[in-house]
Amino acid sequence: MVEQENPRRVWKSRRKRIEGKTQYVRVSMSESERAQLMVLEQQTGFSPSALMVEAVFGSADPVAVQLRRNQLAELLAMRRLMATISNNVNQIARHANSTGEVLPEAAETIREARRFGEEVLAKIEELIP
Repeated sequence: MVEQENPRRVWKSRRKRIEGKTQYVRVSMSESERAQLMVLEQQTGFSPSALMVEAVFGSADPVAVQLRRNQLAELLAMRRLMATISNNVNQIARHANSTGEVLPEAAETIREARRFGEEVLAKIEELIP
């Protein structure tokens, strides 16, 4: 039987390898984010600081970093498009509410908005580890 090393002990050895003076960083998070962090603490045995440093610097692989940048750029583009679509849907609703008339193109625009919303959700699910 192979005995696993305590993750906190591994982390302490990492701290010994840090060159120079260490800095404390204060992080604000929501209650739900803190609850998720506590679950990760229990699952991994790492401290909150260790988890956050690993999340930020865990992958020094340039390919992985570039992939994340590309994914972020894609999500930001989707966000801009979603804002445009939302604006169009609001204009359709405003027109329908003020005139009582629903334009023939409105149904197709709403279908496209729903389709794009599903596409965004699929992309987000794809990115969840």
